[in-house]
Amino acid sequence: MNFNCETQKLGFCETVFETTAEQSVDADISLPDYCPEIQRILRCNVITNINSVQNSSGRVTADGNAVVRLLYVGENGKIAGYEQSYPIQKFIESNRISSESSVSVTVNTDYVNCRAVNPRRIDVRAMLTFIFKALNKRNEDMLCHAEGAGIQLLSEDFAFASVTGVCEKAFLMSEVVELESDKKPVAQIINVSPCAVASEIKIINNKALIKGDCTVRIYYSAEDGTLERAEHSMPISQIVELEGLNENSLSSLKMSVTSCEAVAKADSSGNMCLIDLSARISAFMISFEETPLTVITDSYSTDYEVKNTSKNIELLEYCDKFNSTFTNKVILESIGVSVDCVVAVWCSDIKYNFTSKDDKCVISGTYQATVIYKDSENSFGTVQKPVDFEYSAKLSKKPERIVCYGSASITACSCAVTGDSRLELKTEIDVSGIVLSACNKKYISSIEVSEDAVKRDKACALTIYFCDKGEAVWDIARRYNTTVDAIMAENDLADSLVDRNGMLLIPGV
Repeated sequence: MNFNCETQKLGFCETVFETTAEQSVDADISLPDYCPEIQRILRCNVITNINSVQNSSGRVTADGNAVVRLLYVGENGKIAGYEQSYPIQKFIESNRISSESSVSVTVNTDYVNCRAVNPRRIDVRAMLTFIFKALNKRNEDMLCHAEGAGIQLLSEDFAFASVTGVCEKAFLMSEVVELESDKKPVAQIINVSPCAVASEIKIINNKALIKGDCTVRIYYSAEDGTLERAEHSMPISQIVELEGLNENSLSSLKMSVTSCEAVAKADSSGNMCLIDLSARISAFMISFEETPLTVITDSYSTDYEVKNTSKNIELLEYCDKFNSTFTNKVILESIGVSVDCVVAVWCSDIKYNFTSKDDKCVISGTYQATVIYKDSENSFGTVQKPVDFEYSAKLSKKPERIVCYGSASITACSCAVTGDSRLELKTEIDVSGIVLSACNKKYISSIEVSEDAVKRDKACALTIYFCDKGEAVWDIARRYNTTVDAIMAENDLADSLVDRNGMLLIPGV
């Protein structure tokens, strides 16, 4: 018996490990003498920075710091701020994580409770959640063809998006920035908002040259209690090595700032007009290659008994890609006071997901908006609330279900007074991604032909069969142990589905 099978190597991206771990932050902070006493707390946040992620023999360790950042009104009626940093560390262990795994760690601040014990002391309680996720590229040999021993195959053709590479690279950036001449010296950093966006990706064999900018927006209080805003962009020029990447690859890049700190420093004249910026950026990249794939969904032999083994597979086909910037507008109403002017606004902690609706990829999520304002009595107030957003990217075809690798980043925000106690918040969001159409398919993973179990032909040379419209020729051929080609040729059929009720001549094999 001469029977041969052919397989095709396919690449998949799979999550091999995902877990969470909690860590509390308990801080008893006494303000230094140079800070004014607390009259009223406006806002207290805990900002987390991941400074390093080490993956060693299945043990992943994340090190960073949690910055307690206090914004308050001092006894002089002016805005003041103070921050204090605490080290944080978590590790997890799993034998499913290898040195080749792409590991990411993010930290969410679940809640923050802050109270003033006295005018110079605050008590802060917060809970952090570490999210560990490890991805691997997995190769699998898939049966794509068989011949000999009278084997008959039912198959479907796809343009499979095979994963060629997955990686995550972190890099550090730092720069000392001098404030513009019209800016007042820094008394205290109030808020730091970073954003990393790629403007160009150049692909060469196994490498991606990434160019872009890491833009950092800073609010700080000056000595006279006024709020100032500074902005600086650090150019990004990095090479990410990714095996299997080439000019024909379909690739997705997601850049996120996992750590960003700004420290005020004195210049040569002794004024605090320098800001030392440092940032850690994580670049996650995945690449695909469109591969012609034949999926075998059924088989039998006209000569021998056959045993089929089936598996389920998630088939991914390239659908589309998008790269857009949109403005999300929301109205903050009935904040309870008459607003005179907006002093500062920033948006952070963006979270998002991708879904499909008809022929669109829908990017939706939330972010945290903070607005500092002055009321009609010249007193400072703050609004802090989650804001929902949604954006739809039109696709070239309607997917059954989508898998999207992409990102959403806040690139700018503004807030205007549009009524007595009404604010309009505008947020500019950059979205990009590569969309894959996904479907689950049951396929034949192996075929065993029993050489000892020979089929004895009891059929006539020609059988008359009365068929129904819509019947599959494959099912008829399998039932009568003949071939699809023989039935179609004998009956002059042009399609694999019978187009009418009537009589078919079934030739024997």
